[in-house]
Amino acid sequence: MRAIYTCLLYCLTGILAVSCQKKNDKTIISQPGDYSAIDQILTDSVPSVFGGKCFAVLHINGQPAYSRSFGGYTGDTRLLIASCTKWLSAAVLMRLADEGKINLTDTAGKYLPILTANGKGKITIAQLFSHTSGFPGNSQQGYESDAFTTLEAAVNNIARNVPLQSTPGTTFNYGGVSMQVAGRICEVVSGKDWKTLAAEKIFRPCGMNNTDYGLTANPLIGGGARSTANDYMKFLNMLLQKGVASNGTRVLSAAAIAAMEQGYTGLTTVSYSPYPLVWLNTTQFYGIGNWRDFTGAGGTLIENSSPGAFGSHPWINHEKNITGMIFTFLPDGYLTTAPTCLKIRKALR
Repeated sequence: MRAIYTCLLYCLTGILAVSCQKKNDKTIISQPGDYSAIDQILTDSVPSVFGGKCFAVLHINGQPAYSRSFGGYTGDTRLLIASCTKWLSAAVLMRLADEGKINLTDTAGKYLPILTANGKGKITIAQLFSHTSGFPGNSQQGYESDAFTTLEAAVNNIARNVPLQSTPGTTFNYGGVSMQVAGRICEVVSGKDWKTLAAEKIFRPCGMNNTDYGLTANPLIGGGARSTANDYMKFLNMLLQKGVASNGTRVLSAAAIAAMEQGYTGLTTVSYSPYPLVWLNTTQFYGIGNWRDFTGAGGTLIENSSPGAFGSHPWINHEKNITGMIFTFLPDGYLTTAPTCLKIRKALR
């Protein structure tokens, strides 16, 4: 069933991508600067690494600075973004925290008695969203990605049938199971389904009119969103501006942003990480739905990101007020495109 779901997603993405393509590739520079290094990296990499299809975009201080399109991809090309979704979903969670409906230190069993009944009630909300809950990254049964059920039913099955692999808070195990549980908790405390919640709390306030979680009643909280580079840049700029969207709307509090960007992995051992640990310079490498992948003295956050398995790579450089995204779609493309994306990020430091 999981394979069928993945196949359907690929087919849908292909249709969306083709519908958005234009014939001419182009570069747009909106702010003065030397982007020659970025141009060269993209020229060298996109034809061979990205299959010739990519849209690269940079903003400085929340304003467009540079963009370059390849293969007909534009800022409005809409694609599945895989784990880039995790950052979006984390913002939904933090909006509910801002509203006092949930706290990161709350236990999951407080909201889902079925977890307590199955010996999993003491996991905290923060652990669910930082991959430190003790759950495996993904379930063998594929409950989290089952397109033919509901989020409630999927999480009930996770509670009953997916055993913890470690004591909560001791192990980092990247994946989608724990975030699926957190998504259901968000539904319970809000009284709304996840897709409605995300649209009301994050997408519409940010002006993200082309972003959603697809058609299934079991939206994949950690990887099922569809979006565009232009939409995602609105989200990144909101985070950079401490919760204020470019349209002036206060979406999240500065405290919520700080909680998202805090590290939650310092006392854990790593069971599984798609991000090679040699690329990280801190043990506090994961926050709430985002990687803290470059830090400075005292653990100060310099850059964070949320790359996806299909190759797209959004990030924020807090030191230089840069937001950026390399937008593409390659099945199993994360490790293929990540070296190029990291090279671009390094060139901008």
